[in-house]
Amino acid sequence: MPIIKTLIAAASSIAAAIAQQKPNVIVIVADDLGYADVGFHDVVVDGVNTPHLDKLAESGVVFKNAYASAPVCSNSRLALSTGRYQHRWGAYYYGDGGLPTTENTIAEMMQEAGYRTMKVGKTHLNGGPKEQPMKHGFDGFLGFEQHSWDFNLLSQKDVDAYERKVKGSIAVASRKIGIGPLTRDFSDEESFENTTTTEVFGRESIKFIKAKSEKPFYLQLEFNAVHTPLYRLPKRLAEKYGVPERPFDRNAAVWEYPHWDPVAQPSHTDWYSETCHLVVPDPYGRKIYLGHIELMDTVIGEIMRALKEKGVAENTIVFFTSDNGGSDQSYANNGDLNAFKYCLMDGGIKVPMVVSWPKRFKGNAKIDAMVTHRDLFASLSEVTGIPPKKPLDGKSLLPLIAGSVDNLHESESMFWDSGAGQMNWIAREGNWKLVYREEPKTYQAYQLDKNGLVKSEFRNVPIPSGLQLYDLGEDPGETKDLSYANPEKVASMKKMYEAWRGEMSDRIRGSDAK
Repeated sequence: MPIIKTLIAAASSIAAAIAQQKPNVIVIVADDLGYADVGFHDVVVDGVNTPHLDKLAESGVVFKNAYASAPVCSNSRLALSTGRYQHRWGAYYYGDGGLPTTENTIAEMMQEAGYRTMKVGKTHLNGGPKEQPMKHGFDGFLGFEQHSWDFNLLSQKDVDAYERKVKGSIAVASRKIGIGPLTRDFSDEESFENTTTTEVFGRESIKFIKAKSEKPFYLQLEFNAVHTPLYRLPKRLAEKYGVPERPFDRNAAVWEYPHWDPVAQPSHTDWYSETCHLVVPDPYGRKIYLGHIELMDTVIGEIMRALKEKGVAENTIVFFTSDNGGSDQSYANNGDLNAFKYCLMDGGIKVPMVVSWPKRFKGNAKIDAMVTHRDLFASLSEVTGIPPKKPLDGKSLLPLIAGSVDNLHESESMFWDSGAGQMNWIAREGNWKLVYREEPKTYQAYQLDKNGLVKSEFRNVPIPSGLQLYDLGEDPGETKDLSYANPEKVASMKKMYEAWRGEMSDRIRGSDAK
């Protein structure tokens, strides 16, 4: 018996050693983060405070030309999770495509590679039979499944307070913004008091990292920072940024704006437009946004410290990005990029992106080559040695990081398409970008006064209709339409788009996914 116990212990020790050689992996996704709202970029606007993200960038590789697969979160997250154009199964814009059973996720691959897996935070994939995180490769989940959640109202007591005001009001509110307990695993509800989603997600991530296990771990952490509604900050940050605290008293006779009171303002749709779509500019909006970035950065710093305390920081891959371009509605700043979330100008799809793996990658590296979220799946496939179940549209970033290649997608054209409802698509060939819009659009972008407060007057950002051609190498701000001077280039790129579109599926609603 002692010999058997010794053999079992030795086998267990060997298994642990082998597992330890596999890198742990953390994928961190911010929500609607502005391109100029991180300290590690060349263009950084005043007030941005991201020391922990900056330190992460110093330890790894910054991709200066990284792109999301869509200008909205749900479709972008589908592509990131599967490594494929989400258009292949009909996901073009909000509500489209879902996650069908025919698609495989990174988390499923990591499970196959022997990893324990965890999803923390936002999951917004437009429905489909595999949308629930426990169905696409995660051992555990804490978060929510819709596009937005209140940062602070995370308790059943908040739900009860709304129902006392007006019965049925919580159902009305939750169509746009979740209020109340978060979901644990499949359907359990978990309430939290006197905290924020950002802090809850950070604590849950650290708990998962520190759990005892012989397996390496895969953590997918998707913050809802800095998505709307942004109208409160924790007390410490409110004082630092000079923002009114705006507490929520569940028993107050009237909940003052910007909180929604179903008695004082019966139309939740009106409240949502005013608060989340710039109908009523919040003078403190930019300051609140900056405070939420700092809070997210602080939590990321705590996660990095937890890795060091466990002794696994050197052999942990940390990937950081945003789901799509920054949103004017949450007071993001995209620097010199054109426009914001929702459209296919670069302000809607160009994103911050960092990859760190101290054991393998040299720090302080910056790469100019164009990459996309779809490349993450292929990269982790190379790391784990698990081949994808379907052909990927992304490519491994490892040769690019190692310097064995200068470009990743130089031999292929790339495409974006927001579908029939938007009639907005683009084709990329090197630095050439062909844009098509059926209808013009004008963004109402916020402006700041000398004290950093949002003005009541907007700045217009017009986006023209028709075919437009830009040379992003010479004109990254997309200010000079070269289509009239280059009709042959326009024709050839349009033809390439049409051929690609013919390979994609027709649009389907997420509820129709199989």
